[in-house]
Amino acid sequence: MSTRSIFWFRRDLRLRDNPALLAAIAESDEVIPVFIIDPKIARRAGEFRRAYLAESLRALDASLDGNLHVISGEPVDVLKQLIKKYKATSVHVSSDYAPYGVARDLRVEGSGITLTKTGSGYAISPGQVLKADGSAYRVFTPYFKAWSAHGWRGPVEAPGPFDMPTPNS
Repeated sequence: MSTRSIFWFRRDLRLRDNPALLAAIAESDEVIPVFIIDPKIARRAGEFRRAYLAESLRALDASLDGNLHVISGEPVDVLKQLIKKYKATSVHVSSDYAPYGVARDLRVEGSGITLTKTGSGYAISPGQVLKADGSAYRVFTPYFKAWSAHGWRGPVEAPGPFDMPTPNS
């Protein structure tokens, strides 16, 4: 029996340099790629943001050979439906640090869904570069020096071909 993971695209609408996607591929025989249109975010989005998102999702879907699931709804409900439909064993994401994203992830995890978080959409995750006393930098030059000394991971390779069930299977 094959294992299936869900990869939930959020801010990271890319295949290249996506450690969370590589983790999902490494763990599973098949990966279900999904983007959830969260009504709470969609209501606040302006015309240009919606147009940009639509074009980005079309490009991502094309790069996935038409296998991207784009579903509108409350993330907990959508994920539960997909987990049940595909008998998925895990849900992979990149860490989100925005206040709404953190609260959303807590709601998802509070519903019993475990999110496997790998990497983030940033070169260095927020909170990693701090002053010796643990506070945030307020001046750029000392921050830049600390950021440079911290180092950052180089881009990860793009995934090779991977198996995806078709959206209708």
